[in-house]
Amino acid sequence: MNLKQILALFGPAKTTVSVNEKVISALAALVSIGLIMLVSQQFLDAYALPWIVASMGASAVLLFAVPKGPLSQPWPFIAGHLLSAFIGISIAKLISDPLIAASLAVSLAIFVMYLTRSLHPPGGATALTAVVGGSAIADLGYWYMLTPITINIIVMLIWALIINNLLPNRCYPNGIKDLGKSKKHSDNTQEDALNRPNLLHRNDLHNALKEMDVFIDVSEDELNKIFNLSLMHTHKKKMGEILCRDIMTSNVISVDYDTDIEQVWELLVEYRVHAFPVIDRVGHVLGVISMDDFLNQIKVNFKSSIISQLSEFILKTDGSKTEKPEFAGHLMTKPAITINEKQHILDLFELFYSHQIHHLPVINEHYKLVGIITPKDLLLAFQNSDQ
Repeated sequence: MNLKQILALFGPAKTTVSVNEKVISALAALVSIGLIMLVSQQFLDAYALPWIVASMGASAVLLFAVPKGPLSQPWPFIAGHLLSAFIGISIAKLISDPLIAASLAVSLAIFVMYLTRSLHPPGGATALTAVVGGSAIADLGYWYMLTPITINIIVMLIWALIINNLLPNRCYPNGIKDLGKSKKHSDNTQEDALNRPNLLHRNDLHNALKEMDVFIDVSEDELNKIFNLSLMHTHKKKMGEILCRDIMTSNVISVDYDTDIEQVWELLVEYRVHAFPVIDRVGHVLGVISMDDFLNQIKVNFKSSIISQLSEFILKTDGSKTEKPEFAGHLMTKPAITINEKQHILDLFELFYSHQIHHLPVINEHYKLVGIITPKDLLLAFQNSDQ
């Protein structure tokens, strides 16, 4: 083993995290520790305070620098601290020798956190603090679990939920942004649409992690995303720079905001398409109006057929008053989901998958409509790339 290999093993690992993300993590931790200090000093004297802050400071690293990691999730954070605090207090009461008590408290805390799927490294510090934190913590007894541990947990958890969900590219806890999606789609990733045999499946990933028999601080979902994103980059290299403008339909039929819905319906039937973009006077896409938007206006009514209800809805209302949408802008789905003409076609999968749409307007650098893409266009592009 040469010096370069040794340095690679013991030196700092490469990071792909931006400076902006690092600054955000540091500032979020700054606020959280400030809040913890304000709360903890209400219950502990100045001597015991650093012990508590040290434990919560370690949690701050996880919750704000690694918010998507399994060790950072709410259950490990809450249960890890509380179970460790209980174990530490109990050991301190049963064993007077600090050397034995401290060692046993931390080891039992790790074991119990493993059993309860609540492994949270700062929990070890919480257990240790209960043993060697001094008389101020010893006098609290099991109240130590409530004040300050539980209160500090609540404060930090609330702040983590706020900051990690307000900022872009973050979410906490994992999967919170997928709650609105159906189970059918949550069990598959966007890249499943590629229908290629070498894609990573969730069961394969789970079995691989089980075979390794070691805890890895990356969730299965995140590992799956990393793999599939890597695969997407591989496909981009293989396919070359095929952009959206290369596969889009340029001759786009669109309607204006104030186009009568009766006219919109006639166009849908005439051209046998599912949807039209709705644009303003300068060509910016305002929304999309589709067959679904019309059908959503139909209510279950046994006294009137669907056809008669639809016919009644489409006809323009006589007079100056109306209780139903009369123009495309009133009925369209908004905001418009669009893609830039210079984006790679692989970027389409995220939009088609996450928004469950079938017609995607394409815009230029001036945000004006220049084309439209459907899943069929995408599949044809892949077929042609394989030839």
